[in-house]
Amino acid sequence: MENQPCDVVILDANVQGGEDGFSVATRLRALHPVGIVMLTGRAALEDRVRGLEGGADIYMTKPVDLLELSSVIRSLARRMRLSRGPAQAPGVDRNATQAWSLQDGGWILVSPEGASLHLSAQERLFLNALMDASGNVVSRQALSELFNPSNPSDFELRRIDVLVSRLRAKAQSSGMKLPVLSVRGQGYVFAA
Repeated sequence: MENQPCDVVILDANVQGGEDGFSVATRLRALHPVGIVMLTGRAALEDRVRGLEGGADIYMTKPVDLLELSSVIRSLARRMRLSRGPAQAPGVDRNATQAWSLQDGGWILVSPEGASLHLSAQERLFLNALMDASGNVVSRQALSELFNPSNPSDFELRRIDVLVSRLRAKAQSSGMKLPVLSVRGQGYVFAA
């Protein structure tokens, strides 16, 4: 990744060198704004949850149809392009009136204390929507339309909760207390 950056990584849970794919996904997610597809023979629910909570955007089990894999990669790349939004000069706050900001085109969340956090494509979409709402609640339905614009009814709303849980843990490990609140029965709000 350092020598040859890319937009999407396909990662197996069983990698060589003493480190498993789950820890590689977590490290990639923390350091690079990249889409991660975990493609593995591990089909247990615990592995799927571990993969998604550890940073994978999509978790697929082998054997996989190549047409389906190709479609998944194109869809993830399309969502990443859509989430980038309009170009922005690096280092410039997205909204100077907020203490929290999205910088470098929205790929880095910066806290009022100056701590920074690299975001995944889905994390970026999520935080963009919340910060654009300026303290108003963003419904789960609106978020599902954002994550899966071609067919929002097929998007599992539980995935939003997993994303938020993973994002909070990631922020906490970077020394941030993320001001994302769940509003029961409604959605989420960025309460900074």
